[in-house]
Amino acid sequence: MKLTLLLFLFVMPCTLLHAQDSIQVATPKIITELSIGKSTDFDAKNIKFIAIKEDSRCPSDVTCMWAGQVTALLEIYSKGTLIEKKEFIFGSDAINPDHMKEILVVDQKTVYAYTIRPHPTSKQQIQPSEYYLELLIQ
Repeated sequence: MKLTLLLFLFVMPCTLLHAQDSIQVATPKIITELSIGKSTDFDAKNIKFIAIKEDSRCPSDVTCMWAGQVTALLEIYSKGTLIEKKEFIFGSDAINPDHMKEILVVDQKTVYAYTIRPHPTSKQQIQPSEYYLELLIQ
């Protein structure tokens, strides 16, 4: 009996310690929202969401033949100086949560365009001030 208890007390902690060694942690993903006219800083660089150029997405409460797309205009600044204007197209064949577009790389962080919200409905028109861009930071 003592041998069984001793064996159990020795084997059990070894098993638990081994299980803890194999735990892997995924890199956290951060999603931030950027409203039209607003900007966000990444060290010395800055992303500003300028406008929605067009939004032809199919309303979520309607069945359409084409899913549509939305085009967003962004500006990239470095130390306060405009370095680039970019146009991003979001839709089923362009940027979507399964296919993101890299906007900026700063240090060891990469900023991706994730999606544009809100999604249109047939009952209410989206005002320009209601749009926001979701950015994924890894």
